[in-house]
Amino acid sequence: MKLRYIYILIAIGTSNFVMSQQDPHSSVWYQSRALVNPAAVATEVEDFSFYTNFRYQYFTMDGKPMRTNSFAGEFRIPDKSDRGNHFGVGLNVYNDQTGDLKFVTNSISIPINYTLNIDFQNKLSIGVCPGFFQQSFDPAAQTWENMWNGNSFDPTIPNNENFRNSYSTLDFGTGMFYEFNIRDKSRYYAGINFKHLTAQKIDFSFSGNKLYPLLTIHAGADMITKKRNMKISPQFVYFKSGPNHSFCIGTSAETLIDEGSRITTLRKSKSIQYGFYYRYNDAIVSTFGVNISGFKVGLAFDATVSNLNESNKSIGAIELYMKYSFMNKTSNGKKKKKKDK
Repeated sequence: MKLRYIYILIAIGTSNFVMSQQDPHSSVWYQSRALVNPAAVATEVEDFSFYTNFRYQYFTMDGKPMRTNSFAGEFRIPDKSDRGNHFGVGLNVYNDQTGDLKFVTNSISIPINYTLNIDFQNKLSIGVCPGFFQQSFDPAAQTWENMWNGNSFDPTIPNNENFRNSYSTLDFGTGMFYEFNIRDKSRYYAGINFKHLTAQKIDFSFSGNKLYPLLTIHAGADMITKKRNMKISPQFVYFKSGPNHSFCIGTSAETLIDEGSRITTLRKSKSIQYGFYYRYNDAIVSTFGVNISGFKVGLAFDATVSNLNESNKSIGAIELYMKYSFMNKTSNGKKKKKKDK
């Protein structure tokens, strides 16, 4: 009988493994900037937005798949200045469960930023993100070398391993976000974020290894076509944590199907969204969604292109997302009135 030594705990004790588990991994990162960069919170045209995401990964491979749930809410608070500056406040909640070991990560953070309208076209935001996360695994879900009685593994025998099965710690990050607008035509943006600046320890082994800081760089654009019935959005994101790095690049488009009624709410505006992205040395991502008067629902599919495709049959992950955005018509009406003068 083949012994099942759980050297995976050694991997859990290294920052490379935990880095990938502790941070949200999404193929539609651009749907919620709050999860990417605290400085980008409430920088969209809407005043409120709520986003939720479910990702199901490696379900075609042996063992239990990776299941990830994310939630992000964000809203803006005007500072009552004539320049239209505002604060942004958000809430990020993240849960991930991986593998037979039931390795679980729970995270909650509160991104806060301030956006300065430098002039009519340029905006600059600076943000911080205090947070808390907890990680755990289930020792009873696996067998250990000490539990071998000579014929089989006996779950009643103590494993006598010296480790914790859970720990929790505080986290902190900060970021910057810049946006350039061409009125009623397009906008271009870029941001940078530093996470895990508290040098917290991965504390399963009591001695603990420090978690690498995570650097995120993202950029993109929203470009409106002449007929104003389509928006094209090229986007890019780059992650680096210690010796590890990855990036994803691609383009999505949104096509207007029905403009809806500007006077009544009887006719809702409708559009469809679709896009293709490439994640370096990992997967090709295709996305599709619909938007009905600020309510979005969509799917993303990861087709594996790395060497892992022989094990997962090129099926990397399926992702479902929903987002609701709301614009305060009164406040935005006042802003538009000032601009028309």
